[in-house]
Amino acid sequence: MLAALQFFELRSSYVDRELNIPFPATVQTLTDIWHCTPRNVKMVLRKLADLGWISWQPGLGRGNSSMLAFLADAQDILLEEAIAQTKKGDVKGALELIDRFGESMQVKNGFLEWLSGGMGFTRTLGTDTVLDTLRFPVQRSIVTLDPASIYFAFDSHIIGHIYDTLVDFDPISETFRPSIAHFWESSPDCSEWIIHLRKGVSFHHGREVTAQDVIYTFDRLRLNPERYEQSWMFTGISDIRMLDRKTVHITLTGPNYLFLHLLSVKASSILPADLCGADEAAFMKQPVGTGSFKLVRHDESICVLEAFSSHFRGRPHIDRVEIIHLSEQDAGMLKEPDWSGASCTEQNVYNGYLRKSAGPDAEWREVETISPGCSMLVFNQRKEGPQSSLAFRRALDLIIDRKQMIADLGENRIYPARGFRTQRGEAADPAAKMEPSPDAADIYRQLEQSGYRGETVLLSTRSNHVADAQWIQQRCRGFGIRIEIQVRKAEDMAGPGFSAEDDCQLYEVVLGNDEIQDLELYLQKGFFPSALADGIRETVEASARAVMSDSDQHSRWRRLYELEELLRQSCSVLFLLHKKSNTRFHSSIQGINLNSCGWVDFRTVWFQPHSLA
Repeated sequence: MLAALQFFELRSSYVDRELNIPFPATVQTLTDIWHCTPRNVKMVLRKLADLGWISWQPGLGRGNSSMLAFLADAQDILLEEAIAQTKKGDVKGALELIDRFGESMQVKNGFLEWLSGGMGFTRTLGTDTVLDTLRFPVQRSIVTLDPASIYFAFDSHIIGHIYDTLVDFDPISETFRPSIAHFWESSPDCSEWIIHLRKGVSFHHGREVTAQDVIYTFDRLRLNPERYEQSWMFTGISDIRMLDRKTVHITLTGPNYLFLHLLSVKASSILPADLCGADEAAFMKQPVGTGSFKLVRHDESICVLEAFSSHFRGRPHIDRVEIIHLSEQDAGMLKEPDWSGASCTEQNVYNGYLRKSAGPDAEWREVETISPGCSMLVFNQRKEGPQSSLAFRRALDLIIDRKQMIADLGENRIYPARGFRTQRGEAADPAAKMEPSPDAADIYRQLEQSGYRGETVLLSTRSNHVADAQWIQQRCRGFGIRIEIQVRKAEDMAGPGFSAEDDCQLYEVVLGNDEIQDLELYLQKGFFPSALADGIRETVEASARAVMSDSDQHSRWRRLYELEELLRQSCSVLFLLHKKSNTRFHSSIQGINLNSCGWVDFRTVWFQPHSLA
């Protein structure tokens, strides 16, 4: 790598020189190019000459110039080096090398074409082994692999393959099934629980799961409410103790009819007390769980998972998953991978499909789904400024014409949102009419009432929501409202609460099909609580916690909708749009198992190179 880098630096300094034609050069000039001593320059020249990339003829005697010639095409070597770096797993480094030394798009196109050939399913045959690999690009980074700090859906998806929870929840049948726990029992009011652990469940480092690991996992959350995003789930535990090596007794502060459900969410993934407790920071860089896949590499270029042969539910069929981090632009240049050998051990259980855009005989099919959630604008009412005024927030709500926003921006924007879920908005009835367009006088009246005097409002968002933010900025400008957009990285918006300087944030939430996902919005620090004004914040938190003590599911949902309506009426949240997502797959894939976000369940996919069909 070092020799190649030195060659590229040299070639960049003499970009106009043709191949195989010597030209005069001095050692002193080369010391300036490589920033090294004359002695080291001679060593580098000898190394590059041995590789056959250059020729160097030292000048003999005073006044005779040394002669340098390029014998190899630097762009060919650049492509070879980028491929070599990628084979080592450093995709980011390979692309940075190409961006730095590539003289045209030819090298990048060649590299991405080579990279495309390795996407999808590949099978490598050894003397006595068969290695099946699933490789795919993503345009998002993994922010955390700590179950206690989950904020983004993609992180949750990866975490679900590395760890297991005590129980699993099936959102379709709304039933629970055993996982690490094989049996559980509770008091009639669900305030006291006994959990019985399955024997033979091992962590990736080989040790069997015990009651002490369960106690450590839940104590880590409940005893550190200011540290972890997901602590709210277990602050209601008043006592947790070990009855024996495989039995845990849990006492709650009051009835919680959703406690079993809390035990099934990714935040409740069981951690090894010995490893995580010894050095938590180091552990989370290379976490160990009981999941069907173990993490073998995770950096800014790639995430690699390998099948865990000793998983208590059986080994996955594929051996390796490689998730390559690419920019949106680079990922968009990749060719569609060949999925023709893919199959699935379970039929697709996700029932959110709207349509298939191709017929049954088509090679590729596309499934369109409504993304389970919405985009929204959340105001920081705990900071002084225009956004702390209800009248100002109402003015913005009137200014943002959701239907016009969809018409102007198009793409995956599909319905105006009146709440988190499509059932509460226009998607429930496409013919339904939203409120009539407001009169400009109403907007100016609200702005006058708010006392707005041209202050700048800081709106923070992520790069994938910039178009929405700019649309809002332009609309507000027409009414004299100054909006400044701050684009933040995902990890910068994953911490507890608002940044101190933010007046509002624009982001999107993705929900599941259960009450826990809604409760998380009200009780997790990274969402609404830190932004709400005193009074409404306490009301929201108390009402959300009361949901868990309600034994009737219909009553719980009614309470949640009332909370949603409180946010809407107070304009603490401006619900913006529901969006659609499209997932393409090869017609040969039978029953591929996708979750509600369109991601493949690695545990059920397998490679089927031979078939009678």
